[in-house]
Amino acid sequence: MPRCSHAWRMLLAVAALAIMLSGCTSAQLAAFLAEEPLHRDVLTDRQLRQLRICESSDNYQAKSANRLYFGAYQFSRGTWNDVAGRYYPWLSGKGPHKASVAEQDAMTRALWDERGAQPWPYCGQRVGPR
Repeated sequence: MPRCSHAWRMLLAVAALAIMLSGCTSAQLAAFLAEEPLHRDVLTDRQLRQLRICESSDNYQAKSANRLYFGAYQFSRGTWNDVAGRYYPWLSGKGPHKASVAEQDAMTRALWDERGAQPWPYCGQRVGPR
């Protein structure tokens, strides 16, 4: 158990550093660190990677050809802003493809926690079992 606990702390530290570098305030960082663990267990890292590969070929800056979907998980702006408004308000209005890796992963886990695979009708069915 201590090994997992240490790994978890290291992961949170890396996520915190990534978010700090993305220009978040200390209050936003504290809010992120309080909220993100609540959704962490809905998708494993492997499942998240599978979804990301299917949606964007693992490209966090991806934009769909029709410019309606953005980022690694191909969020529409409306869905992104809706989820951000409930969990990470400082991300509302920020393009999904402009958010950090940690922010995009956290937003995806929060949305999956609410709606499961539904927002990703094709790729959501291909993430595999936990």
